[in-house]
Amino acid sequence: MIPNYITHRICSALCQTNLLGFQSPQDRRSFLDTVEEFLPEAEIDHHNFTVEWQGNRTDVKAYPISINVGEVQRIANSPRALESEAKLAPLCNEKTIVRIDRAEPNKNIVRGFKAYELMLKRHPELIGKVTFLAFLVPSRTHIRQYQRYMEEIEQVVQQINRSLGTADWQPIQTFIENNYTQAIAGMKLYDALLVNTIIEGMNLVAKEGPVVNDRNGVLILSATSGVHHQLAEGALTVSPTDIEGTMNALYEAITMTPEDRERRASLLANSVCREDITHWLHRQFLDIADLL
Repeated sequence: MIPNYITHRICSALCQTNLLGFQSPQDRRSFLDTVEEFLPEAEIDHHNFTVEWQGNRTDVKAYPISINVGEVQRIANSPRALESEAKLAPLCNEKTIVRIDRAEPNKNIVRGFKAYELMLKRHPELIGKVTFLAFLVPSRTHIRQYQRYMEEIEQVVQQINRSLGTADWQPIQTFIENNYTQAIAGMKLYDALLVNTIIEGMNLVAKEGPVVNDRNGVLILSATSGVHHQLAEGALTVSPTDIEGTMNALYEAITMTPEDRERRASLLANSVCREDITHWLHRQFLDIADLL
């Protein structure tokens, strides 16, 4: 926890600005609530999202960062990505679940695997018909907590593959390396993309997947991810700590009707393309211009 006097100083300093941006509307609300608590003399307008403090007015905005859609699609169709896709395709199944994350506790990878395991146990007819491809980037390997989490991930994968796998099928295939092009290739192949992060300012995988995927894949998205506000309409929402609920969402995703899959995929892709990185920057320039 940050000492109160430091929180007070941070709020005071930020409220000397004219324009302040956060990743999500939730972050903006949290900031205004914090200012209300630590700067009781400040005048806060929760409707117009402004703070008046010591003669200064601060407009508090939400600018959810996005992606360069054209560049991501260019990489997805590059020779290297097509080569990776050709290598990954034989590993896919009737239904393929994909996740792409740094191997960090906040990414909630272990719970995602346990939800998948629970789905296979509850629905044994899926044994041999679903494969989970996990693209995991080692992160902060010098920190013991992160080392232990990577070890836990590997142990859970081994346990699931050992207990549920067959002679010609492994439930989970992991790719533990920093290979962005390979990850983009994997995004093209999913029937379900799992993003069950515990809490996060933004998640760009949830935006990249829908603009390159070739299967009308379904996005399963944590309610506590910063991107949820934008993509909730097209996604299946899960609570990150709810393994049962995540299991149900995985099952719903891979059994969804083609019409519903197409509708959701279209909503997601259109939203990301409409609010791309250019739109993100343009909004900030417009708000800066209004101050001049």
